[in-house]
Order: sequence, then C-alpha cells, then structure tokens
Amino acid sequence: MNDLKRFNILVVEDDEFLRVAIVTLFEDAGFTVLEASGGRDAFGIVASSRIDLVVSDMQMPNGNGIELLESIRAKDPKIPIVVFVTGHSDVTEKACLEKGAKKVFGKPFNDEELLNCVIGSLVS
Repeated sequence: MNDLKRFNILVVEDDEFLRVAIVTLFEDAGFTVLEASGGRDAFGIVASSRIDLVVSDMQMPNGNGIELLESIRAKDPKIPIVVFVTGHSDVTEKACLEKGAKKVFGKPFNDEELLNCVIGSLVS
C-alpha cells in the first residue's frame, strides 16, 4: 500500500478530535491528507489543490456536507465523495447517494470499513 501516498484525501470535519483521528487513520495507511473544519474552507482547498477523494461530515459550520458535495460535483464530477451523516441530520442516505456521494457512513463508524471504502474507491 506504499503507493497510496500518490492520492490526496481531504478530510472535512468540524469536531477537531474526530478530524485528527480520521486524518491519522489515512496518514497511517500512507495517504497524503489535507484537512478543513468547514465546507467553505474545504471547497477552497478543492479549488486550489488536486484532491482525489473527500471525506466529509454532514453537519458543520460554513457550509454543510450537501452544499460541499454539490459544489465539488459542479467543479469536477469525477471526484469520489464519502459523506458522514449524524443521527440528527435532516438529509437521508438515499438523498446523499442521489446527489453523488460514493458512500454514506453513520457515526460512530468502523475505521476499517471507512479505510477499505476509501482504498477501494481510489484503487479500483
């Protein structure tokens, strides 16, 4: 899996503890990881950097996950997206998938399942 370094992943999560944990998960696997705490910051990174995959929270300040997903899809429909949803989100998993999400994970999530989904989305 040493070739995973060539992939750039953006992790978007407003909970700093969870964001650091997810970033560490991907860095330990060998990915290059960028991070943002909100939707607008994340879109700025997508607009200025080569991003291969985005892992995003749904509910966060400065633009929610759906707004981010729609903005990214408008810029580049080929970027696979993984979106987290929380128990209090008004958006259904079906709606996320219809808008172009690659996969939806509820919180709490299984690290191994998330990592396998991301690797499968990039390497397949």
